[in-house]
Amino acid sequence: MTNKRIAIIGGGFAGMTAAYELGKLGYQTFLFERMPELGGLAGTFPIEGTRLERGYHHWFTSDTHIVAQMEELGLGDRVQWIPSRTGWFDQNKIWNMVSPTDLLRLGTLPFVDRVRLGMVVAYLTYLQSSKKNLAQYEKITAAEWWKKFGGRNAWDKVWSPLFRGKFGAAAENIPMEWHWYKIVLRIGSRKGMTKEALGYPRGSFQVLIDALADAIRKQGGKIYLGATVQRVVVENSVAVGLQFADDAAARRELAGGESYARFDRVICTAPSFAALKIVSEFPREYVAKMNAAKYMAAVLVILKLKKSLSPIYWLNIADRTIPFVATIEQTNFIPPQVYNDKRILYVSNYLDPSSPYFQMSRDELFHAYLPHLQKINPQFSPDWVEEMWHFKEAAAQPIVPLNYSAMIPEYRTPLRNLYLANTTQIYPEDRGTNYSVRLGQEIARMLDEDVKREA
Repeated sequence: MTNKRIAIIGGGFAGMTAAYELGKLGYQTFLFERMPELGGLAGTFPIEGTRLERGYHHWFTSDTHIVAQMEELGLGDRVQWIPSRTGWFDQNKIWNMVSPTDLLRLGTLPFVDRVRLGMVVAYLTYLQSSKKNLAQYEKITAAEWWKKFGGRNAWDKVWSPLFRGKFGAAAENIPMEWHWYKIVLRIGSRKGMTKEALGYPRGSFQVLIDALADAIRKQGGKIYLGATVQRVVVENSVAVGLQFADDAAARRELAGGESYARFDRVICTAPSFAALKIVSEFPREYVAKMNAAKYMAAVLVILKLKKSLSPIYWLNIADRTIPFVATIEQTNFIPPQVYNDKRILYVSNYLDPSSPYFQMSRDELFHAYLPHLQKINPQFSPDWVEEMWHFKEAAAQPIVPLNYSAMIPEYRTPLRNLYLANTTQIYPEDRGTNYSVRLGQEIARMLDEDVKREA
């Protein structure tokens, strides 16, 4: 086989899966990750003798690609499906939000509007779940759609606060397609009308990260951590290699005396704005497609607590005087015994990277959040906190425009032998580890088809 040396930029689940799948096909893969560890947004850190994701993660029952990957790697016994509990915080009160009965009890909304909301959600879930309906939902914003079919109260009091928390100034411009698919996915993960089952790997996502890394290395693949790619080298519109930072081990080992390391093909899984910094040769039309989707950043404060904040796993914050969008209490999902009986709480915020909250330090964020955590639980006190962590990501949530299906950048870029694979191409699904696995598999198949066709 020719064209055997494949460079993959990015050690998240798309990059790792592409390396693993190509290794199975006999290619020699070289995986480059700028961070000191693999996993991307699902990467973990040590806590209480185990590992925890820097950003909360779970699976829905429809996440078949990543579950199948777990099975293939001998981790099937690590997959666990756990009942979850979702809540709603508004008007200084926690409302349960799991069953249709809970919706009817949501006192922040007039009763007639609650009934109408429930009927519309049921309509979307059970009569509109086919992807054949994508065309109609990507042509209208969620704000317009909900005001028309669910009523202004449903939008103003229920969805608008969450959209503003998630998308900021872009809240009124988000296509209904995004929300339609979220509703279908979430309701579809229920077992019956009153219970939602979510998946999580026993031992954290690190068990899958480690298994993928081990499999890649056993196939003869190379993994370079802390490897900063400065440029994809392009000659005559063909990607021919990578240029690394001067101090990168990858440069010393792979480039030798040359200015760059040579590869037969390159897969880039970096966010679009980061990819554009290392590839300057894309034609204007392709750059426009890469720029069609924007990104919201995410900031996460993780608290190790002596006591529980609430009985809810996933608490949506509808009160927009509160400067975060959700609290996710991991130990209301995974038993506290896993973490030595400590309570683990994520405080999640989506925002523009220019936001002051994105610039704040861990301690500054905690003090800004403290009075609002006390709204959720008036007993909450700083002395409950035993340890804190702070993580942020500039490319956490893609924001796609109306009619985005016509704007998605192709996997095969206009530069020969260079492929793009990131979360802006997962559409109509939203970002998630399952779809990153699927993306890595699709890119690997496409590259192999191209090599065989050209041979």
